[in-house]
Amino acid sequence: MYLTDYDKALLNGDYGEAARIGMSILTELGKTTGAEKMISVSMVHDDSAWFSGLAALEFAEHLVELGGKFCVPTSLNSCLMDLEKWQEQRFDPELYVIHKRIEKAHTSLGASASWTCAPYFAGFVPRFGEQVAWAESNATNYVNSVIGARTERYAGLLDLCAGLTGRVPYQGLHCTENRKAEVLLKLEGFKPEDFLDDAIYDMLGYVHGEIVGDRIGAMEGLPLNSKIDGLKRFSATSASSGGVGLFHLIGLTPEAQTREMAFHGEKPQDVVIVTPERLRESEERMSNDTPKEINLVTVGCPHLSHAECDSLIKAFAGRKVHSSMEFWAFTNRCNKQHMEQNGMYEALRRCGVKIYTDGCPMSSPFEQWNFNGIMSNSGKFSTYCFSYSGIKPVYGSLEDCVETAIAGKLHRSARSWH
Repeated sequence: MYLTDYDKALLNGDYGEAARIGMSILTELGKTTGAEKMISVSMVHDDSAWFSGLAALEFAEHLVELGGKFCVPTSLNSCLMDLEKWQEQRFDPELYVIHKRIEKAHTSLGASASWTCAPYFAGFVPRFGEQVAWAESNATNYVNSVIGARTERYAGLLDLCAGLTGRVPYQGLHCTENRKAEVLLKLEGFKPEDFLDDAIYDMLGYVHGEIVGDRIGAMEGLPLNSKIDGLKRFSATSASSGGVGLFHLIGLTPEAQTREMAFHGEKPQDVVIVTPERLRESEERMSNDTPKEINLVTVGCPHLSHAECDSLIKAFAGRKVHSSMEFWAFTNRCNKQHMEQNGMYEALRRCGVKIYTDGCPMSSPFEQWNFNGIMSNSGKFSTYCFSYSGIKPVYGSLEDCVETAIAGKLHRSARSWH
């Protein structure tokens, strides 16, 4: 593998021991994957702050002790809890203490305390074609697909190494030749009004991931005026039901303005027809249609955008959450501050909505609440919820979630694929 003088200086420890450790790990990764060289990245999204054990925390603290500093702008992914409202969420105080150590370590390295899984809605927006090193499945999928920047699906700790060095191996989705579509998914049988329902983007993302697995798919047939929040949800759900790090939506996403462009002038390896019936079958696997009761409605996985919070206010229309229900909404700190300034935060609070930042709804301490049933408008949450909580959730649109919370019992609208 070719190394520049800068790469060699990093490996030699000329930029400090922390950077040397990071570069040694990245060069070994490059050798393992057959990369021909290292490249520079302009931005990192750090998912190592997600607590999965003390080893990752102690590694970050060790890098701080060595004087390590990130050399490129670095955003922090969600952690387990709202660092201000953790007691309201019923988290263990010992876990909070650990999270303050995590916060200190990563911000000492130079990360911005963004604490969001949707950094592209919090000021971290690379340009088309820009090489970055992002972790977190929805974030990498979105930045590759919707923005057209380039990143591999980096695992925790590798993101720290990239932040310390500003370098990564030139392999995988960093390379043009590895970004061409392999599978064509053609939508048939859908009406234009079907795409006015926000739920369809989660369901199409779920089907996309099921079909392509870890290959790159190009879906044809979505309307050209699809909203950015729908594409965000498609990103999150397709990365959950499959190993998707890049998708193309023909006519919509920047590397797929035409079918030929998406497939780099080649023919698809496979062509799959996606019908409303296929969506129904997939939703049956993802959602629990016969819950005994619903105690919790949670939205914001990935974190809600400002537009989605506005839609939430309009859906409530001044009505209140039923006394038997909890309604949790997760967003980023920037959006929360904006809502506090323009009155949206107070409007949602009056409706009985609890707004959280920093954390992820999937990591909530469900066992402390004794919930019997959970509903969400997130395909990603619905895919993972059972493994986190032991409860198979009900999936519904944002409007379904609001009506369920107000009524205190399940409400689901009929859809074309039901």
